[in-house]
Amino acid sequence: MKKGILLFFIGFVLLMAGIFVSTLLSTGWIISGTLIAIIGGGLMGMSSYFFVSRGRSIHN
Repeated sequence: MKKGILLFFIGFVLLMAGIFVSTLLSTGWIISGTLIAIIGGGLMGMSSYFFVSRGRSIHN
């Protein structure tokens, strides 16, 4: 559970930093910000894997 929360917050910070960096008016910064935001969004999505409880089955 702590791994999921850690990945979520790191991903969120990277996503917000990427959005901020991409607002700068240079092509290099826009590309860098977009890549940072994509990585941050991916980390946020991967963190959902750790939030799922594997203890119970829905078929029981």
